[in-house]
Amino acid sequence: MRIGLTLSFFSLSFLLFSQDLAFKIQDSLPQITSLKTSLKDSLQLSEIDTKLKSDSLKLEGEGPKKISKLKKENKKGYRPYIKSMEEVTISDYKILYLDETEKSVDTSLSLEGEYTFNFLRKDYFEFLPLPNMGEGFNRLGYDFHEQSFTPQMGARVKHFGYFEKEDVPYYNVPSAYTELFFKTTFEQGQHLDATLAINTSPKLNIAVSFKGFRSLGKYSFSLSRTRQFRISTQYQTYDHRYRLRLHQTTQSLENDFNGGLTNDGVYFFENAPNYVATDEFGQPELNENGEEEYIFYDGFLNRSQLPNQAAGTNVLQGKRYFMDHQYRMFPISKDTTAHNAAIGFRSSFEKKNYHINQSRSNYYFYETFTDARVADTTNYQTFENTVYTNFKNSFLGKLKVDLHHIRWDYSFAENEYEKDSILPNQIIATQLAAEARWSKSIFGVNTEAGLYNSFKKDFKTLAWHVILDRKLYNDISLKVSYKDRSQPLNFNYHLHQSDYKEYNWNNSGLLNQKFKTKSLTLSHPKWGNIIGEWTGIDNYTFFNNITRLIELNERFKLNVVQLDKKIDYFKARFNQRLDFAKFSWINNIQYQKVTQEENPNELLSGPIALNVPKWLVRSTLMLTSSMFNKALFFQSGATFVFFTDFYSDEYNPLIAEFVTQNNTKIGEYPRVDFFFNAKIKSSRLFVKLENVNAPIEHLIYPDTPYDYYSAPYTPYRDFSVRIGLIWNFFE
Repeated sequence: MRIGLTLSFFSLSFLLFSQDLAFKIQDSLPQITSLKTSLKDSLQLSEIDTKLKSDSLKLEGEGPKKISKLKKENKKGYRPYIKSMEEVTISDYKILYLDETEKSVDTSLSLEGEYTFNFLRKDYFEFLPLPNMGEGFNRLGYDFHEQSFTPQMGARVKHFGYFEKEDVPYYNVPSAYTELFFKTTFEQGQHLDATLAINTSPKLNIAVSFKGFRSLGKYSFSLSRTRQFRISTQYQTYDHRYRLRLHQTTQSLENDFNGGLTNDGVYFFENAPNYVATDEFGQPELNENGEEEYIFYDGFLNRSQLPNQAAGTNVLQGKRYFMDHQYRMFPISKDTTAHNAAIGFRSSFEKKNYHINQSRSNYYFYETFTDARVADTTNYQTFENTVYTNFKNSFLGKLKVDLHHIRWDYSFAENEYEKDSILPNQIIATQLAAEARWSKSIFGVNTEAGLYNSFKKDFKTLAWHVILDRKLYNDISLKVSYKDRSQPLNFNYHLHQSDYKEYNWNNSGLLNQKFKTKSLTLSHPKWGNIIGEWTGIDNYTFFNNITRLIELNERFKLNVVQLDKKIDYFKARFNQRLDFAKFSWINNIQYQKVTQEENPNELLSGPIALNVPKWLVRSTLMLTSSMFNKALFFQSGATFVFFTDFYSDEYNPLIAEFVTQNNTKIGEYPRVDFFFNAKIKSSRLFVKLENVNAPIEHLIYPDTPYDYYSAPYTPYRDFSVRIGLIWNFFE
């Protein structure tokens, strides 16, 4: 199947190339311009008329035929006006996505660009990165309706940097366009993401991208490597009636893992470089004044010397082949590229593999079935076909209807040993689903509604939403929404196999998780916006740390838990930007509260399932100005981040998931990052000093402990200087 799709994919590409080259030989952009000029020139037409009048009968017979032939050629189809390169602006370089959204290439220098100049190229407001780049992210807040409607393979920490089909862009550019993204990493490595988009004609655009980075990391066994290749093609006829989109991705995200610091490692990390002297029995030694004696040792400021729990490698690999045909109908007028309806067919085949490799088993994850090396492999395939149609009308609004057929194949590699219990090693399932989206402005209220419904019982999804948005008065707008979703769990909750005995399970009776969210947004262009969300959760399912307290942070045991109690999750956020001349002050303040239903008849009502910080604050003070007669435009400032302490989820690298725990808190640590960003023409330079307050605080107060963490027993990043560049070329 994969070979067939590959051959189809490249055959279509070569077919498009050949058609377009033939067209370029017959008619190119300069010829169109010259044709218009000749038709407008009255002198040339009068000369032709004179020749027709004075010539022989033979010419009189041929002349009208030539003119009628020219008119007939002009009736072939509507061609929109094509700008000359002198008329092209940066807004003509379009980036298009699967959901029909589009944006223009942006080379401006802005605070949003500063917030998104990172590994994910997204805002990290609710994300807390692990020590090394590309290692993963802990969560400081949740939006449960951002998840996919369908079940996924699991190993979600590895998917933060994975390009899904919705993430692959298509381009529509008037000339060749190149973007180079570069950023330094942590020890022995660099990060580069390069994109080249070309147009062989106004109809055909091709983009090739490659993202690769290597970062050794500050801690032992934390090396990160990524190689991600993407190629996308869009072919669209001049009248925009037919459009073809193709893309192919090949991705490999690899990380060495260490399982976090041991208890001794935590002590050496927090108290470096001053340690309490102890006697042979481990008791503190006292001086003549009865105070504890300290020993200065700065060796553990080299973080690679800190002892860790484990050593291994986890790798996520994936390939995807995607195709989307669309034919548009019922043009709004005769000479236009806008249409009132469209039909389409979309097909996607994807194969993923998640591997765990350890040269020898580790006591941290309990016993194994064999004393040899650990090698776990999870295989996952999806094949999805979608038929869709959309329609828009000034009276009825916009309507889009999709019909999906999906096939999943989730399996594990065969083992050479016999397990104590026999578990199935594969889940194969299919699903048929319908999706509809409608939007319209009714009496000044922008209304949107959506429905997704699966028809088969197994892995069934039912979701719907309604959104109302209206401008009130004095630029104040109000937006309210209700979202309801019943969603199947990822496959790794149902079935998992490993060489480690404690990491094998088969849970056949798990129910769908249910999320019901009411939200309200009040916004003003100057004074900011306030967002409130109330989410009710039923059947919340999570991985729970069940390690005995006596073995805490010495071993790691977990199980799958599905709550039979309701959870209420409230989140409120205030966003504001105030400008004072050349200065700007930007604030993002978020409050969260989780209420979990308890059983009064039970002494212990179970674990607290959903843990988030009560307060999350980010504040940026920024100066915007220019230098060298406005040849260099720059922004400089500092960003303050703080969140209250909470029982953060703990990272388990064996399954690449975060696990709920209620024993260790992180937080209550203010973090300050200083940045200086500059722009010269189409290039932007980024300089950032991360966690700059850490060395300053320890310089002023040497006994201050290092107490910043990304997850329990996993430290946050030390002070570092990062430099990066984004360079855009338009030729």
